[in-house]
Amino acid sequence: MAGPTVLVNTVPFDFQSFETEIIVGGQVNDTFGIISGIEKFDYSAKINRTKFYGRSRLPIAMTEGDAEFEASISVGRFWFNYMIAKAKDLGIGLADLQMTINLVATGKLPGDNSPDQHTITWAGARFQGIKESGQHGPDQQMIDLPFDILNIYWDGVDIFGNAQ
Repeated sequence: MAGPTVLVNTVPFDFQSFETEIIVGGQVNDTFGIISGIEKFDYSAKINRTKFYGRSRLPIAMTEGDAEFEASISVGRFWFNYMIAKAKDLGIGLADLQMTINLVATGKLPGDNSPDQHTITWAGARFQGIKESGQHGPDQQMIDLPFDILNIYWDGVDIFGNAQ
């Protein structure tokens, strides 16, 4: 007799299934709305642990470590111009914006076509810099926006199991 079978959710997500919103926090609660000109996003979470060694070449223990997060998006020039204007209307300089960035992926469950939705939240996001470069050709002008962020949550839970 066969044992229990584990069913794995095989929902295909692609870049087009993501919807991205930037919310401005701090003294002002407002939103930039849904980003219509995003070309790519990138993020990583890293735990910096220190290993301890005894007399052996193998580690005997390690620290719990500190989390380090990196994130960036690339947006079209038109959308960056909108961000500049919106920040100006809010009376906040770009470098002083405190943001929450939500990346929402939506797919369909196989078989019954029910929606399957997951949210990645970059909390405490602030611009680390702004990078633009251009070249001759038909492609639209893109702006790279790297962020310093305080935490990343996947469906409301961070890498250490803390709730949002």
